[in-house]
Amino acid sequence: MKKCKLFILLMVAVYFSGAQIPYQPVADRFLQFFNRQQADSIFYMYAPVLQEKLSLEKNKSVMNGLYVQFGELRSLSLVKKDSAYAHFRANFKDQALTLVLALNKERFIEGLRFIPFAPEQKKNQEIKSNIFLPSPKGNIYGTIKIPSNVQKQIPVVLIIAGSGPTDRNGNQAPSLNTNTYQMIADSLLKAGIASLCYDKRGVGESAGALVSESEIVFEDYIHDAVGFIKLLKGDRRFSKVIVLGHSEGSLIGMVAATQVQVDGFISVAGAGERIDKIIEKQLNAQSPALAEKAKILFDSLKMGKTVADPGGDLKALFRPSIQPYMISWLKFNPAEEIRKLNMPILLIQGNTDLQISMQDVQLLKLAAPSARLVIINQMNHVLKQAETDRSKNLATYNQPDLPIKAELVQAIGGFVH
Repeated sequence: MKKCKLFILLMVAVYFSGAQIPYQPVADRFLQFFNRQQADSIFYMYAPVLQEKLSLEKNKSVMNGLYVQFGELRSLSLVKKDSAYAHFRANFKDQALTLVLALNKERFIEGLRFIPFAPEQKKNQEIKSNIFLPSPKGNIYGTIKIPSNVQKQIPVVLIIAGSGPTDRNGNQAPSLNTNTYQMIADSLLKAGIASLCYDKRGVGESAGALVSESEIVFEDYIHDAVGFIKLLKGDRRFSKVIVLGHSEGSLIGMVAATQVQVDGFISVAGAGERIDKIIEKQLNAQSPALAEKAKILFDSLKMGKTVADPGGDLKALFRPSIQPYMISWLKFNPAEEIRKLNMPILLIQGNTDLQISMQDVQLLKLAAPSARLVIINQMNHVLKQAETDRSKNLATYNQPDLPIKAELVQAIGGFVH
């Protein structure tokens, strides 16, 4: 690589905001004149203040020297722009430099210099590593994200997914595609906070940990969360471990946090009642008769008795293969479990959530009076901006590029720090 001499033409102080000035067309003209070795044309791109400091002959000498040393200028790519300067990556034939450019309001060049090119490291760029939790039934796989530019211990948040076959990003192919957990993890990264998301048993890389749904019970998910908490607590990179549970993950996280002490607990769209009460309310909104039939089925499950033929419209919901899981799930009441926690607690609920009501978060708050409560306007169950209109609300469940609510990000980051 050729040794780079610093060809500093002149950087004159500028006193206006150049943020809205289109720099690229000026850079393109500079590139064309430079490659044609038309130093005089470049000179007439300068503002008077620069022409006074750099004569026509001196400019020609500098431009010719650059061309001899580095050859053809093949491209100028904008790297960043602030209120006064624009930085371009200048790709010459054999070497890359940085072109720093300043323009006045009339788009004449007031400052221009070439300096050695050094790729800018993005603030809180991530270090991403895969991790797995050994399990007798198969390994549970996840991803840890850590800001790359930290030199000290930082907090880490364990993100526990909601119900169903949910992966570490918050998706259930093909019916649910939100990237919600990935967005939470990325937002934490920007706040200088690490995170761990994992594929649930039977999902994604963790598919081998579950052969059939009839063999899974609620305690399995609790054991997985406890295992990951222990891994994080034993990792010296982290100053504290916070558990964040979304939806069903809220209850899983609560119980796990009673078994292994953590530094804080965050419930996002978590139920405040036992699962039978939640499902009965959801069904009642569609059909009171269906809700009453579900109540009868739940009464059997609460006694530990399976139902051979749920029948009719409830056959899928109460299919025999899922009943062992529901029996184990019914043992846990969120309001009772959250009372056992002796740590800072944050409760977050959106007011356009179609699955978990405002009453649920109030029940959790009543059970844990010291908890911090945050209600987010127009946030739905997948933590995105949504109206109360059911069809429009559900449409966000398959909009992976729709961002999560900014208030959610602020609440979580503030609580962790």
